[in-house]
Formats: sequence, C-alpha cells, structure tokens
Amino acid sequence: MLWVPVFFAMGIGGYFSLSAEPSLYQPAAVCAVLALGLLAFWRYFMIRIILIALLFGAGGAMTASMRSSALATPVLDKKLSPRWITGLVTDVRHYNTGKLHIVLKDPEISGAIPLYKVRIKVQKFDQLPHPGDRISIRAGLLPPPPPTMPGDFDYARQIWFQGIGAVGYAISKPQIIEKGRDTWGLTNRHRLEMAEDIRETLGGDVGGLAAALITGMRSGISFDVAENMRNSGLAHLLAISGLHMGLLCGAAFFFSRFLLSRSEYLTLRYPIKKWAAVIAIGAGMVYVFLSGGSTPTVRAFIMASILFLGVLTDRKAISLRLVAIAAMFILVFTPEAVLSVSFQMSFAAVVALVAAYEKVNIRWSSLSGQSRGWIRKTGFYIGTMLFTTLVAELAIAPFALFHFNKLVQYGLLANLLAMPVMASWVMPCVVAYLLLAPFGLGQLALYPMSYGLEVIMYVAKTVSHAPGSYSLVPSMGLIPLVMIILGGLWFAIWWLRWRILGIPVVLTGIVAAFFTAQPDILIDNGGRLIGVRNAAREISLSSLRA
Repeated sequence: MLWVPVFFAMGIGGYFSLSAEPSLYQPAAVCAVLALGLLAFWRYFMIRIILIALLFGAGGAMTASMRSSALATPVLDKKLSPRWITGLVTDVRHYNTGKLHIVLKDPEISGAIPLYKVRIKVQKFDQLPHPGDRISIRAGLLPPPPPTMPGDFDYARQIWFQGIGAVGYAISKPQIIEKGRDTWGLTNRHRLEMAEDIRETLGGDVGGLAAALITGMRSGISFDVAENMRNSGLAHLLAISGLHMGLLCGAAFFFSRFLLSRSEYLTLRYPIKKWAAVIAIGAGMVYVFLSGGSTPTVRAFIMASILFLGVLTDRKAISLRLVAIAAMFILVFTPEAVLSVSFQMSFAAVVALVAAYEKVNIRWSSLSGQSRGWIRKTGFYIGTMLFTTLVAELAIAPFALFHFNKLVQYGLLANLLAMPVMASWVMPCVVAYLLLAPFGLGQLALYPMSYGLEVIMYVAKTVSHAPGSYSLVPSMGLIPLVMIILGGLWFAIWWLRWRILGIPVVLTGIVAAFFTAQPDILIDNGGRLIGVRNAAREISLSSLRA
C-alpha cells in the first residue's frame, strides 16, 4: 500500500513530461491491458508486483489526462490592447505595497475568445473589491508567460489548472457595479475581510504575518520579511501545514477535553476524550476553509482527522499509511499538485519525520521515560527539536536545491529559537482568535500574538543576515532529484535489511547533481536577451535591460 502513491505520482509525472497531449483513450487502454494481464498472471508473484506497479502508474497518467480534459481552460492567444472588462471577482490579493491582484470569472471582453478567468494587476483603487463583487475595469491582457528557460517554473501551467487563461494590467481603477451579497460561511469574501481586519488592527509586517497564519493570505507580508524567513529556514512557518494544523487541532483537543473534564457528571458517564477528538476535527475543518485549503493544509487536515479517528476507535493512527492515504486523496482530485513545490516539500518532510520516528520509536520512548528532572526534560526537548529539524531540513534540501538553487546553513539554529515561540505562544493565540473573533473580541488575542510574531521576525532577520546564512548553488537536474527521492523512499518505507540499498541510490543522486551540465548560452523567449557563459563560468548578458 505504501508504494501505491509513489507509482501513482510517477505516472502523473510521466504524463506531464510528454511533449504532446495524448488522447484520453490511450492511458485508459493501457490500464485495461494491464488489468487483464494482472488477472492472467496473478499466480506469479514477481509478475504480479510489476503489473500492479505499472497499473497504478498508468492510473496516475489517466487521472492527470482526465483532469486536463475536464478543465480544458481556454487560453488567450494574442496580446490585447487596453479595453473595458467586466466580470465577477473570485479572488483578491492586497499587497503591502498597495497593489492588487484580482481574478475575474466569466469576463466580458470585446475582441477575445470566451475565457473562464483572467488575473489583472491593479495599481490604484478607491474601494477595495471583494470576492462576489461584479466590477468593470479597463485593462490590457496578455497570454500567460511561458517558462523563462526549459525546465524552469511554469507559471502558465500553474494558473491554467486554476482556470486562468490570461493575465493583464489595469490602466483604470476598478468600478464596482454590483456588491456581492453577504452569505453565511467561510467564503473567500470573509477570508479577505478577516485578513484586512487583522492587518488594520496590527499594522505593518506583524499584521501581514498574522493574517497569513490565520487566513492563508500572504500578500500582506513584505518582500524583506519573506526573504528573511526563507534565508533563515523559517519559510515553512508562512505556509499553513502540518505544524499549524497539528498545533491548532491539538490545542482544540486538549482545551475542550479540559473544559469537559471540569464536569464530574460528564467525566464519569461519557467518553469526553472522544468528544474532544470530534471537536478537534471540526476545528481543523474550519481552519482548512478559513485558510484557503492549500495542498499542505489539506494534507495536514487529512492526517489530523485520521489521527483523531484513531482516538475515536481506540487505535494508533500515526504511520506512513496515514501519509499514503493523504497523498492519494490529493493526487486523485488534483494530480497537478505533484508538480508543486508545496506538495513535494510538504510530503518529503512528513515522510522523513514519520519514518525516522518509527525507526527510533523504542529508543526514543526509553529516553523520554528516563527524563525525570527539569534539566533532563529540557535537554530531551532540545534534542527532539534538533532531531526533528535536522530530519526535515535534510528531506527538503534536494527540493530547495532543485527549485530555488539555495541551501540554508543555519536552519537548525533558527528553528530551535523560533519553534518554541510558535508552538507555545503564537498558535494558542490563533486558537483564541478563532474562538473570540465571532464575538468581535479577536483583538484580545491579536495583540498578545503580535509580540510572539515580533520575536520570530527578529530571529529570522538576525539569522538571515549572519555571514554565510545561505549559499547559492548551480541548478540540479531532474534525474538526480528522482534518484534521491526513490532512494529515500526505499529506505523510509522498507523495514527489512534491503532498505539500506536505498542509501547508495541517494548518494549516487547527490554525486550526479554536481555533474549537471549547465547551459553555455541562454536566450529569452522573445529573442531580445542573450546570456553567454565565459571561461570564468560567469554569464555575460547582451543587455542590462530585460
């Protein structure tokens, strides 16, 4: 079972690596042939295993093909000069610079093919549009930009799966034609209103960081703060993932159980522990909708839900099977997630942590049982924090090198200083805010939270500005990355002795990464800018103007 999402993801990756779009019937036909072969050769163990792996790989390719066919997002094929565009606002990003990014659904555009959605950059506005509003704006439109170089981040593909077929720039202020109706529930409109209220209450980078932790809207974080968080190894705090979901659901579980235990009648007659687990699942669900439901958030919620279902059924739930279920859930419904950095780094860290703690569980339990005095308990906590951070940093390092060409040096130190503040100060305030905000008392939690966020930002700034805090490295090829992933998974999943065969595969991938051939000549898509690598391995540009 643990290898199922691996083969499924490999099939999805194979589909996206094709140079041409296959017919929907082709992967379906391959799946049918493999299924028939599996029935025919079921009695032969090795053939059965190979056919099962191939079947799930073909199933992943078929799922990705069906997803693409179902979306079929129309894309603008030419540049359009500024004109009036009318549409329904579905998403708004308000940046700390004062600029907006607005997504319009079913836009009315003269002289263009019908598009599902367009994303427009707005420089000025009188009244902030909200999701659900119908607006009119004068803007020019462009086809989504392709990758800057082969193998680079494909922004066009990312927004294609969001239904966006064009990007644009506004030359007028947005005019709200019809205000959206206030509806009950956690909609994008309520998320934006909450984020704006938090930023207005706290102000500055603290407000932007608080809004990001509560609503998932990170547009209020300044570039300097975001860069400090990345260079110090604390960027994972900005993405609502397992850390945030675990702390929030855990706080909801223990707090609700504490309150229920105050009643002797309930404690003696009812399973209040299971009631608290249900409340924790509900709190996690609210957090998913409130934070926008990103891939790491959904993955964390699935895992937390299964964990608390284990409490309801009196069974242990933390295992790699839990991770596999979460991965399959995401890959089946959003196969394009396998290409995203958030999916890759999130699951890499979780798989490494779960596998590491499973393999050292017995020794770890004996050590924790021996920790009686406060000095030993403090040492055990610090050791656990260092071990967790080290495992997570090693797991995500290959992806950081592949996508960002950056290696953080002092991540262990930064996490050791910032994580206690995050866990014991900031996240309890987030839980308190979610409880108090419906009654208009959210400020009582925001102000204490701001002091913890100030500490985290100070740690990030200090560590990121330290000499040698990060290193820029040459880009890594895809093949070395795949070798590191497969070798790491082989070592993490298996318990038998042959798991050590994954180590030489990982080492081979690491060595191969240093021999990735770098291009000698780079030419931009428009042919206006050319870069040539000289004898000193430095890039000389044909112009300083891009």
